[in-house]
Amino acid sequence: MNNFSASIRYVLAFLGLFACTFSSMAAGAGDSQGVFVLPVEGPIDKGMLFVFRRAFREVEKLRPQAVVLELNTPGGALNETREIIAWMRSIKSKGCPVYAFVNPDALSAGAMLSLASSGIFMSSNATIGSAMPLAVSPFGGGVQDLHPDVKEKMLSAVRAMVVSMAQENNFRTDVAVAMVDPNHDDLIAGDAVICPKGKLLNLTAQDATRIYPGESKPLLAKAMTDDINLVLEAIGLSDASITRFQEEKADRLARLITALGPLLLGLGVLALWIEFKTPGFGAFGIIGIVLLAIYFFGHYVAGLAGIEEIALVTIGIILLGIEIFLIPGFGITGVLGILCILIGAGMAVIPRLHDAPSWLEIGPSFLETYIQNALRQLGIALAVLFGGAWILSRFLPKTNIYHSLVLNQQLKAEDGYVSSDLDSRKSLLGKSGLAFTTLRPAGTVLIDGQRHDVISNGDMIPKGAAVRVIAVEGASITVEALPDDAPSPPEKAET
Repeated sequence: MNNFSASIRYVLAFLGLFACTFSSMAAGAGDSQGVFVLPVEGPIDKGMLFVFRRAFREVEKLRPQAVVLELNTPGGALNETREIIAWMRSIKSKGCPVYAFVNPDALSAGAMLSLASSGIFMSSNATIGSAMPLAVSPFGGGVQDLHPDVKEKMLSAVRAMVVSMAQENNFRTDVAVAMVDPNHDDLIAGDAVICPKGKLLNLTAQDATRIYPGESKPLLAKAMTDDINLVLEAIGLSDASITRFQEEKADRLARLITALGPLLLGLGVLALWIEFKTPGFGAFGIIGIVLLAIYFFGHYVAGLAGIEEIALVTIGIILLGIEIFLIPGFGITGVLGILCILIGAGMAVIPRLHDAPSWLEIGPSFLETYIQNALRQLGIALAVLFGGAWILSRFLPKTNIYHSLVLNQQLKAEDGYVSSDLDSRKSLLGKSGLAFTTLRPAGTVLIDGQRHDVISNGDMIPKGAAVRVIAVEGASITVEALPDDAPSPPEKAET
């Protein structure tokens, strides 16, 4: 019981640390009427997505008049791009426009984010385009060569997506299609062929902002400028204050933690398993709790885990503690504890649905991708857990650390140790004697001239009645009354 209480104290201490950390991180700055500038630097990958989630949560708190994405990206993964677009649509649906400032490159996924914006601005040396989807091998080796039918299926989905965004934000749909599909019709503006069939569209800032003869507006971008203040002037917010989002050390730490998430989870549960298998509460228990704390801290910062997941895992640890310290064997409580830990850890790698009001815009296929990723990470964590348990069970008993933890000294008679009288008590089985006191049901009997503390099999046996030993379990001796007409048992019954 003391071990279990110590475990609970450690868990509550770490939860208190979490609460303080999360409260300080979640403190908002209140309502604002300025402009929120979000730099998009480098590839759009899972790490970038973690930063975006925190940035958009800040937008929800600040409620600015507009958001400006300052783009300098070569592109990135389609799933992450789809989620970012869903966040952008969610913000715009609440009356906050989102503009794209290409400074200097918005290629591939960056071009898609630009098409999802309320308007595009470009620096003087900027380029935009080349958004055709490519299948990259997850094991390295570059771009995969897909079957034509599979390639067309993927291309068709992306083509429909960019057409939808162009229609939604009043861009030319043929320009959007020319960026993703080389088999488009000739892209014509005025009398000029901007991009012939068979080529992917890439536009410079001058081409994107040019108004061609016969056209009433620029080909794609609203204006060309190298100063973000001129962008604000163009959208009518020249007097607005600027809040510039910056990636913090916690964001970079969250990227590392989430990358190592399956390893941290597996090692954390393994350390707790070792702790529960050893007496007391010591180093392994602390290590397990710390590893799980790091795991959920990183996933919280990344916008994945919340208080619900942490509470679920904490309940699982408590249930395991109850099963091991208070309930003999291993049953439903232990199984529920393990399920709580696994479910909480699995939920911690899926984006929190209530934080993303536009999940329906992402589509069920992309949510399925996140679930598959969660199952894959759980599989890796379980492999680490069971693999580590097998290695420890096979090699740990041979190490000096194990011998320092386990008492394996033999208690030899020549060293002064004597055995208990268990063997002598077992020899009483089947013997008969007389009740020296009344058994109610405990009392004393006289067998072979020696007194023994016994209990009856449930009946009250009067003093002087004949009895026989029917069971010996440890220090407990059970007797029954002999019938009056029963023959006296032999002096020495066989055991």
